[in-house]
Parts: sequence; structure tokens; C-alpha cells
Amino acid sequence: MRASVLSILACVALAASACGPSGQAPGGGAAPGNVTVATPPPAAAATPAGAATPATGATTKPAATAAATAAAKPTTQAAAQPSGPQEISVNALQGEPDNLDPNRSSFSTEGAVIRQVFEPLLTFDKDLKPVPAAASGYDVSQDGKTYTFHLKQGAKWSDGQPVTAKDFVYSYKRILDPNIAAEYASFFADAGIVGAADYNGGKGSADNVGIKAVDDNTLEIQVESPVGYFPNLVALWVVPPLREDIIQKAGDAWAQDPSTYIGNGPFKMSEWVHQDHITLVPNPNYSGTAPKLQKVTFLMVTNGEADYAAYRNNERDWTLVPDADVQAVRGDSELSKQSVEYTELTTFWLIMNNAKKPLDNPSVRKALSKAIDRSAMIRDVGAGVGKPATSMIPPGMPGYQADLGKDIDFDANGAKQLLSDAGFSDPSQFPQMHFRFATTSANQARAEFIQAQLKQNLGINIVLDSMESKAYQAAFKDKDFDLAFGGWGADYPDPQDWMASLFGCKASNNKFNYCNQQFDQASAKGDTGTDLNQRLQAYAEAQKILVQDLPVAPLFYRGRMVLVKPWVQNMVITPKDEYPGLSFLPAISVMQH
Repeated sequence: MRASVLSILACVALAASACGPSGQAPGGGAAPGNVTVATPPPAAAATPAGAATPATGATTKPAATAAATAAAKPTTQAAAQPSGPQEISVNALQGEPDNLDPNRSSFSTEGAVIRQVFEPLLTFDKDLKPVPAAASGYDVSQDGKTYTFHLKQGAKWSDGQPVTAKDFVYSYKRILDPNIAAEYASFFADAGIVGAADYNGGKGSADNVGIKAVDDNTLEIQVESPVGYFPNLVALWVVPPLREDIIQKAGDAWAQDPSTYIGNGPFKMSEWVHQDHITLVPNPNYSGTAPKLQKVTFLMVTNGEADYAAYRNNERDWTLVPDADVQAVRGDSELSKQSVEYTELTTFWLIMNNAKKPLDNPSVRKALSKAIDRSAMIRDVGAGVGKPATSMIPPGMPGYQADLGKDIDFDANGAKQLLSDAGFSDPSQFPQMHFRFATTSANQARAEFIQAQLKQNLGINIVLDSMESKAYQAAFKDKDFDLAFGGWGADYPDPQDWMASLFGCKASNNKFNYCNQQFDQASAKGDTGTDLNQRLQAYAEAQKILVQDLPVAPLFYRGRMVLVKPWVQNMVITPKDEYPGLSFLPAISVMQH
């Protein structure tokens, strides 16, 4: 996720030797029998399948079996056959998405739609290992520098046209095009795809990028040196195949109209009612296992309480439980049986624009961090769901450092001293700052808590700016903020996802105006090679620099409580879902009710 989760959701890590994320948060009961909460084993997270070690054989597991494998864990119920209308309605978007162009997207709510309509070369199974999707398998050369992907025979777009390797070449080169200004471009440039960095930096040509179609069903990608996490990258939703003919004809509007939003995934978009919902229906030409659901409605309700009320009125098939209602659900004899609690691979933080004075001073940023009582925030606002955070990489990920960041944790007196040392012994002289966030009830509550903490513990005033989600996303991408609330959810189970691609000086996802060459150098050491222990040592040094500089102030690792109707069958939740249950949406079915 993964993607930015910046202020859109009420919200993806542990050392390799530690346990993975728990399947339920403290206080949660066992998941109902119709829901499986996937808990990736630590060994799987530490060694992604298909890592760039010398190999001669292709990965041959059919993509069509990935979802079935994920849902195969025995449950407490006997297997039930679908009956009745195969339709579901969930508030997966929680606001109008800003951009559904895969190459240009970055927010988790955008990915929630894109993953259903498009299919990249690989995808993730329930253990978060990369497995075949649009590709039936792939080979890695003996030196680890050439990946050859074999596309599924007979794959088609939703309009019936054949999917070819050239469609992938177009997508990969397009995301690197500097004119596109894609948020995720740096992921692929930093991975060392031959010629990618030069092209993305405006110094080279697309013709020199090491990606080519060998034939209609074979794609070859060349990297400058072995990259242990590379299979994770090609499983990202930002690089599925794209139709050059459609995009050139329709321009930017291609991703805003269901008639031109043509994909190769299990679903296709049939309707987009702006500010209200997006409707998905099965793609009749999908080459994998056909989805059981015949209609999926993704809603854009920004009020969590209204969505919860709709669930209780049987107008939703599953929903996130608002923080204020968590204890009531735990104590309800019926709702508690429908509830699932789990911990995500997501870290939320206070975002600070490092280019704005006085936020350009690390001491000021540290003062703001130490002024916020994280435990109280989880207790009083989050109903005890989640864990306090003082570092970037969350529990459940290789590279998590449990003892890191203790000196940025809550300490009101220490916060005041730091602010005074930075030249603000009189807090009334601190400039007024605006705190931007997307309009949801959960975001409002957290913003008000942070506002009160900074007033109480530092004596400074901040102005809350609640924004419609699409407007907020656009403002954040343009770095148009002083302070903001958001975070980062794991795209894949490798600490690289949390380092230079997010905080590097030239990272397209770096919206913090942060730059430290020492951090970039330490992170670069972790990005190369395939030995996880050596990479973890480099990332530990890089994360230590981040905590010292504090471009963002980590606040909490997100926990979730979800309610799922008993008629929803075969749901699998992973700790990196954009919205609970979406990673394996095609496998879900509905019983008569």
C-alpha cells in the first residue's frame, strides 16, 4: 500500500528474527469463520519469493491459483456455496479519488480501484510473496541482471484486444517519463533498471531503457546489478500494462471515463458517479479465474459514523469500525461475532514541510514530536487499537527497530526546552501554522487531538484545515501545506519500501522537502545486493538518521477493527490491504440473506 495512506483512511513492520504482525489486535476475539486474517510468516517477509539470486528455472505457479491458495485456510464453517445476488457494497474509497491513472497514482484509495481493473506481471499471495499474475512465470539470469517474464497465453483486455508485451513496455517507460512526473518513478529508477535513472532525470532517452518486448508474450527487463527486492516492484499496481492507443487519443481523460478505462484485471469499471461511488463488474475477457461477485460498489462516504450506521442497517457488507464505537462493538453479543481486529503494515505520522520556517529546524520538528502523547492518542482517540510509533518501519517488517526513537517520544518538558533552544522561549512568537487533512470523522478527531497537545504542551496554536479528499491529495502532491496528517503503508515486505524511495533527496514520493546525503548513501547500501542481513544493517543506519532528522514525526502503527456480515464468504484480509478484503476480492462470494 502500499502507497500513501495520507489522511484518507482512519489508519504497513519487526526484525527478521521477530514474529510477524498479529492476526488480531489486543482485546480482539477470533475472526469469524467466513474471514481469514493472513499473518505472513517472518521468513516469508524476510525472503521475498523470486529474489534476484542466480536462477535458471521459471516460476511456474499459475496466477489463477493465487487467490484460491490465499483463501484455502480451513475455517470453522463448512464450505458454503454462493447463492442469491453476488453483489457487495463497501465504503472502500472514503472520498473522491484524485487520479486513477495507474502510472500517476500514489494513494491507497486510488490503488483500491486500480488493482481490481488492472493486473501487473506479478501479485502478492496471502503471505505477501510475489507470485504470477499477468505473467505465467519468469526467469532470472545466472548473474541476476536479466528478468524474462512470460505472459499468459491468450490474455485480453476488457474490450477483447490482446494483451502484449509491448503494452508493458509502454507502461514502464511511461512511468519513467519525466513529463508524467509519476510519484512512483523513483522506485524503478532507484532499482537500477538500465537507463531508467537517466531517462527519468531528463538526461537520457526512452530508447535506452533496458525494457523490451522479445515477442508478443515475452518481456525482458535488465538491471545494472542484482536487486533482491525486484520481484516486489513488478507486483505494484502502478505498472500494469496500459493501452497506448487509448491514452494517446483520450489524453488525461482516459482514466476518468469507464468507456476508456480499459484494463486486463478481474473487474472493469461500469460507472463512476463522482463524489458518490464507483461500480465494478466482472471483466468477461479476464484470463484468470472469473470473480464470483457480479457487482461491486465502492462508496465515497467521508463520515465513518454514517458508514457504520449503514452497516448496522444492512446497507454495507463490511465496514471499518469508527474509533468511538470499538468498545461498544466488543461488548455487543452480536456485533462482536462479526468483528475482526488486526494490525496493519502502516505507520502514521505528523507530516512537516521541511522547507517552511521554522519547520526547517530539526529541533522544532523534534519539539513538536515530543509534545504529542502517543499512548493517550491511541487510548483516547483510537479506543486502544494500534501501537505507539517512534520509528518509520512498523512491526511485522524486516528492519523494524523496537528501541529506536525513544528520544522523540512524549516528553512535555523536553519539548518546551527544545522549542526554547530553537529561539521560541516565548511560544506566542511561534508563527501560525495550518494543519491540512482530508475530511473524515477519524481524521478530524486525530487533528483536534494533535492541535490540543501542541497548545497544552508547547503553547502554540495551529489552524485546522479540513479538505475534501481529492483537493487534499492534490495539495499534498504539490507540497502545499505546513503540517499534515498521513502516513505510509507497505507496498511490499521489504524495508527498501520505507527508505530512499520515500525520503531520498530525489524521491518522487518525498513530499516533505527533506534531503540528507548521508541518509541517501546509507539507504543506497541497503538497496544493492541480495544478502538480507547486510541490507538490514544499512537500513538500520539509514533509519537512525531519519529519526535524528525527523522529516516526519511517527505517531502510531495502525490497528483495524472490521465488521463483516456473515453472508460474506471467503474473505481474506492481509496486513497490506488498501481496504480490508480487497487483495482477494475476486474470491469473495455472497450467501442468500
